[in-house]
Amino acid sequence: MTTLHATPYNIDATGFYFTDAHDYEAKSAVHVDRYGNLVEEFEIQFIDGDDAQLFEVCGINQANLNIWFDDIEFLNDYEKVNLYYLAGVVGYTLSQALEKLDEPSITESSLRDAAEELFNECWLPSFPESIRFYIDYDKFARDCELSGDMTEFEYNNKTYTCTNSSAL
Repeated sequence: MTTLHATPYNIDATGFYFTDAHDYEAKSAVHVDRYGNLVEEFEIQFIDGDDAQLFEVCGINQANLNIWFDDIEFLNDYEKVNLYYLAGVVGYTLSQALEKLDEPSITESSLRDAAEELFNECWLPSFPESIRFYIDYDKFARDCELSGDMTEFEYNNKTYTCTNSSAL
């Protein structure tokens, strides 16, 4: 469960914690400052949960908070990694990233491991056995990264590699 905090821009008001859209709407609709004036603008802060990095790269705020609760919070882990990659690494806007959510091909591995797997599947069978010991997977991985075909990134303390970076 994600815990968020609505911090008022009004210095005469205190903030409140919430965990879902209904909770936020109920509390913000009646939230007043010390003079009894309705507080209308809040900064939304991530307090607790597993998706802090995703929350940050998506640029969640009061205006798009409904997208977090309606479209993002219930994504599966694979989709969250894709969204993080598209919004945080590639730099798509939140709406663009959500539209392209199924396009990245991402594996939980280092760039070198993903490059080795690609090479072994596509080209290794055509190499004679005596030459296979001379293949430099590190250099192949570097070439894949420099050409833009693969991108390695970190998300939630895990290493991922997008294997179709140039197609996005």
